[in-house]
Amino acid sequence: MPKLHEAKTILVLRTLLSFALFCTTVLLSLSVCGKTVWFNKSLIEQSFQSYDYVESVKSSTVEYVNDVYLRNGLDNKNIKDIITYNQIKEIVKAYVSSTIGAGTEYNETTYSEDIDNICNAIEKDINTQVKEKQLQSNGKAVGEIKKTVNEFINSEIEIDTGELKSSLNMLRIADIVVLCVSLFFTVSFALILVFLGDSARRYRSIRAVGVSCYSAGVFNIILSIVLTIIFSIKKIDIFPIYLRNVVMDYINTCILSIVFAAVILLFVGIVASVLIWKIRKVRFQR
Repeated sequence: MPKLHEAKTILVLRTLLSFALFCTTVLLSLSVCGKTVWFNKSLIEQSFQSYDYVESVKSSTVEYVNDVYLRNGLDNKNIKDIITYNQIKEIVKAYVSSTIGAGTEYNETTYSEDIDNICNAIEKDINTQVKEKQLQSNGKAVGEIKKTVNEFINSEIEIDTGELKSSLNMLRIADIVVLCVSLFFTVSFALILVFLGDSARRYRSIRAVGVSCYSAGVFNIILSIVLTIIFSIKKIDIFPIYLRNVVMDYINTCILSIVFAAVILLFVGIVASVLIWKIRKVRFQR
């Protein structure tokens, strides 16, 4: 079969469209990652409800209250019943949800009330012990213990977020805009490419679409590798350690979303390659 030749204009236009499709596909894949993972308030909230994080906050709080009890000559046998995993989990959930605006179920007073419930239970336990030991009651001292415990729990769950809620909302809006624009241009460039030139050379246009998807997939893989190297070398200075672990785990989840997007793009590229092979096979059989 004689080799098909195309006008130079078509070849240049196909190359330019393929590169443009590569750029918009990368933007589209990253904006989808942003929509589904990076700026997903529900996922952020869930990451702070992990067992390790909640258990670390609980253990730290129990250890602090135990120390307060021992310094004041009190029996600390009831502390683990007063400060439970489920209570701390609810406090953390309420705090994070109200901070990032993940839902309307919680607000700033919800977690404060939950902390107050723990402090009130501690006050009740102290007063019971004072009564049982027939010691002189000191309301001021008990009130001071309640205050220090309240402040400690708040310091354990508080995150230096600054304007996190407003920033997150702005990023979500920006991401949706980028997603819509990149989706429009990706579909437009792909359609123009597919129908560029005559039908006898259609496989070349499909090949250009496949190359763009392959390139976008490889780009995302390289990006995920670079980000992994950066965050493995440069640790984020966040304390306590268990808070830093939550942040790092979420960053790793975001990087994995880029890898997942890359796999999908490479799969699309493979589909395009198979389609090209079938088209050429049918054409050469004629």
